[in-house]
Amino acid sequence: MVTLISTAIMSFRIFDLPSELLVPILSFLSNEDLHNAGQASFILLEVIDSSVELQYLKTLRVAQMADNPSSHIPIVDRLAALTARESAFLRVKPSWKRSYVVNFMPAGLYELSAGLFFLGEFTRKALRYIKLPTQPAQDHEPSVEWERIETKSENAIIIDFGLAIEEHDLIVMATFNLTEPFEELRDNMPLKGEIQLEFLSLSTREPHPQARESITVQQSLWGLPNVVLEIVGDHVLFAVSYAHEEGPNDNVYFYEWRTRRLVKIITAERRTYFGAVFLSTDVVLLPNTSAATLELWQISSNEDTPALTLHLPRVVPGVQLRLMTARGEPNPSALPLRKDPYTPFSTSSENSIIVFHVSFPMHRFLLFIHRRALLSLIDKHPEPANDPLPYSEWGPNVCRWLNAAGLNTDWITTTSGQRCVLLPMRPSPFFLLDFNPLNEPVGPSARRLPADNDPFSMDHGIWAETVGSRLECHVAGGNQQFTGYSGASLDDSRIIALRVSCLPLLSVFVC
Repeated sequence: MVTLISTAIMSFRIFDLPSELLVPILSFLSNEDLHNAGQASFILLEVIDSSVELQYLKTLRVAQMADNPSSHIPIVDRLAALTARESAFLRVKPSWKRSYVVNFMPAGLYELSAGLFFLGEFTRKALRYIKLPTQPAQDHEPSVEWERIETKSENAIIIDFGLAIEEHDLIVMATFNLTEPFEELRDNMPLKGEIQLEFLSLSTREPHPQARESITVQQSLWGLPNVVLEIVGDHVLFAVSYAHEEGPNDNVYFYEWRTRRLVKIITAERRTYFGAVFLSTDVVLLPNTSAATLELWQISSNEDTPALTLHLPRVVPGVQLRLMTARGEPNPSALPLRKDPYTPFSTSSENSIIVFHVSFPMHRFLLFIHRRALLSLIDKHPEPANDPLPYSEWGPNVCRWLNAAGLNTDWITTTSGQRCVLLPMRPSPFFLLDFNPLNEPVGPSARRLPADNDPFSMDHGIWAETVGSRLECHVAGGNQQFTGYSGASLDDSRIIALRVSCLPLLSVFVC
């Protein structure tokens, strides 16, 4: 009996399995291993090439996208959509375009998330938003209207807002609530008020059921502050900084938004923090303008110092960094995201790029670093150090620097995943940067940027050391002329540009 069983086992081959069982097994292999398996066996090659599931999985891995498991779209259609999307982005040739009149006076507030584009009203009393298109305009299709969501505070103006729509159906409005009427203010007297956070549900436009009460963050005697607002998981990050010479120190608050509990506060000298990025649900990056460093903080840590501090390249004596901000899309998530069932796939936060705007009095630069590269530095340096890590020890191989001269940098949300849209100031086509190391330049305008040198950079006498810039990247130009546009952004499948003129216009280019 034992002999018969042994003989049966020895004679069994994986090729004897039906494809219904082979495909799930093969799905655990990397793309390289799938290629090797196909080279070793014609039977496996046929299974791999004929399986829509495996072809979709391979394409997802190359694009470094994440599948939407709740999508209603058949896998064969997801594969076709992903292939077309990647081709359009690589060639910077959108498939079609739609435009929407902005029939209200917009303010400087904007945001892009979950297939929605938000703009602040000039009155700062409300936000407007529009659902971005997923298909070309159809005959007799009703016009798309801008929806409106208001602050619930009567005497408040909106100074910023943050979104966690797919995670919590949540909009957080940062408001400035006047404590003195305008008519009682004297000339050149700064506004006085309370800075509050309101928690609203997008679906109902009412106070969020899990956080119905607002948070009063601090009193303000120095006019409107510069603020940063981000929401990830249970935490909302809110940074407050003042330009007023008599203003207080900068404060970065971390709240549990459901309970309103303050879990951490970081304080620094005035005009230190102008940006913040969640690298993970527990690690936050704060660009420190005063010290020209990148600080990596752990929210759960009781330490009052960063887990790791990274120094930017040294500058020559007399040169002073004026401003540094940062942004990375999409944010990480503590919960499975509630994706639209008609969304087949989405950008991976894990593989996304972080963009930094680094400004000197006469010059501006863009710095790009992968989110995973920054997180890996914490693993390599688990013990907090007394001094920042010199740029030469961490930066040259993971950074890409670009001179931002001639580029419109008013918008900070210019990345999605590993792509970045660049909008020139003069009328010319936009550019797309691609930091996915698995992609190759495609099309006549595409080219790979060389290491330690790029066509946008010049020696401005700023740096006191060699600025290594070796992060792989290629750039391609579009064929669409942009005239009069004030900013451009992008998401999983669209490039969005806003023209502010006598008739403001939102243009959406869909890949």
